[in-house]
Amino acid sequence: MKISIPNLDLFIAQTCNLSCSGCITFSDSKLVKGITRYNPDHLEFWSQHIQPAYINMFGGEPLLNPDLELWIAGCSGYWPASNLTIQTNGVKLTVDHLDLIDKYGVSFRISQHIADYKSTITEFIDAALATGKFQPWTNENGPVQNGYGEQRGWINESGASIQWTESYSETVWWPFYQGTAEDSNPSFSYFSNDFASSWNTCVAKTFVNMFEGNLYKCPAVAGLLINGHSLGLDKKNYWSDWFNNYKRLNIGSDSATITEWFNEQQGPQSCCNMCSRNVSTNVEVQTGVNSKVKL
Repeated sequence: MKISIPNLDLFIAQTCNLSCSGCITFSDSKLVKGITRYNPDHLEFWSQHIQPAYINMFGGEPLLNPDLELWIAGCSGYWPASNLTIQTNGVKLTVDHLDLIDKYGVSFRISQHIADYKSTITEFIDAALATGKFQPWTNENGPVQNGYGEQRGWINESGASIQWTESYSETVWWPFYQGTAEDSNPSFSYFSNDFASSWNTCVAKTFVNMFEGNLYKCPAVAGLLINGHSLGLDKKNYWSDWFNNYKRLNIGSDSATITEWFNEQQGPQSCCNMCSRNVSTNVEVQTGVNSKVKL
């Protein structure tokens, strides 16, 4: 029997075209580079063992990956019952990306991190609305709007949606670790006994990450262990326990190992100590997120 999970993030781009302080995947430095080319073997193996409700194209910035459509098409084939989503900062959005909605029913989650490129996002949304296929989206929480009552979500008859979040204007921010990029450090020591407090308040605990066929607990842990080498974090004493002790789930693992790993993944673990135990309304923290385009 397959293991049902809420979310599977495909970490298909390490690099990003923005440099946002405190990036959940540590992609906020020019030292971090790379994209993951399409590999159907990864999808074929995991499709035999897990059933994600949502599969998210993730990064970094997934629109930088030239194999983006191959990944989407592959996921659509191996997990036809899953909802497909592209998590993007929106800088590279074009009208051509609307074709992905028509072909695969993919949804777009746009997180705008600086004000400069708002017109790029509005042009994409206006083009989607001009097709006549999208209507204002009302979900279980009510109309999908921003704090000013402006519509920020649209949905079509097949359930594909576009959601736009102006992250640069958020007043509440979740600090996944302290500092940024090469100067980052964990919130607590790896062996602190209160890691459950971090897990209990975590907004990313249901997002398993896949990178080069291997699975990681969440975006923050994946980002640290994948991008941390480029930043030299694996050489820092305060991060060494994460690199030395955390166990990812490798492609090719047997069923017993997979079941055991997911039983642990779905609850608090010592690796959760990298994250804060509460949200932040610190203006300085939020201002650091509003960084300029780096590429």
